[in-house]
Amino acid sequence: MPSREVFALSNYLRAELKDRTISDARHTVSLTDFLQQTCLIGRPDDLSARSVLLAVSDQLISAVAMMEIDGMASRLLVCPPDLETEHVRALIEGAGIDAIVTDQPLRWSGVGVYQVAAVRLPVWSPARARARRTTEWLTLTSDTLDEPKIVGHRSEELCGAITAAGAAQGVPPVWATFSDIRRAGGLRILLRAVISGGSMVLSEPGEPIADHVARLVARGVTHISGTPSQWRSLLTNGAAGGFSPRHVSLSGGNADQALLDGLKQAFPDASIDCANASIGAGAGFSWPTTPRAIRAQTSRAVH
Repeated sequence: MPSREVFALSNYLRAELKDRTISDARHTVSLTDFLQQTCLIGRPDDLSARSVLLAVSDQLISAVAMMEIDGMASRLLVCPPDLETEHVRALIEGAGIDAIVTDQPLRWSGVGVYQVAAVRLPVWSPARARARRTTEWLTLTSDTLDEPKIVGHRSEELCGAITAAGAAQGVPPVWATFSDIRRAGGLRILLRAVISGGSMVLSEPGEPIADHVARLVARGVTHISGTPSQWRSLLTNGAAGGFSPRHVSLSGGNADQALLDGLKQAFPDASIDCANASIGAGAGFSWPTTPRAIRAQTSRAVH
């Protein structure tokens, strides 16, 4: 368990849970061995106490970089993959960014930030930096086409609604989401996977949905989250055959009765819930549901 003084995701990797992994369609990283590895090129301690912008083109490397930087940097801004260049300077100024971690250092070399650090898949390192502080997380949110808004929250607040349910049951979950973990909804699932003592399977841009589901089955995914539109796409495609998760979660939009009925038919043995989260407030809620119990609940809001 993490210390009371320092809340960091890496502390949740110290538990005696074996065979934990995070994977995409091309690579698998062992979370069991992660504390003896680094994904940062150079000296990881150089990021200590800095305000870091994380802009990585690859989801898997983004995820492991988050876990390594959390507890090291004083502040961490996670950028989505489609961040417009015109917004970059305003975000750097607004967040007080003084270091950038990226796999495209040339792209970021001219934005006026002193230090640009590169990343790669993790390699063994005898000098892996340890968590020394509680990092403030910054995410971007915008309900319009205007400039993205920066929202700040401390790690323990961001993760406060997440419990180690899988570990408590003695069966660590294998989580997946159709969403990108550099966005609010996907990030919440990544945090849930790490804190619950489980593993994580990432989506792959452009991957045919049938191939994606086959990967979920091969990796033994037990818990999966997606938006209503993503679940409709899965059901319409007919790719759900052979996939039998224990838990199905809907978030990021309202689910109609036809979708809930379709999910119940496709996954008769799964628990199904609709979850709403205000990642800007560092809070979240979810409620279990049966197909006929959802109508009065979809309009609730987090305050």
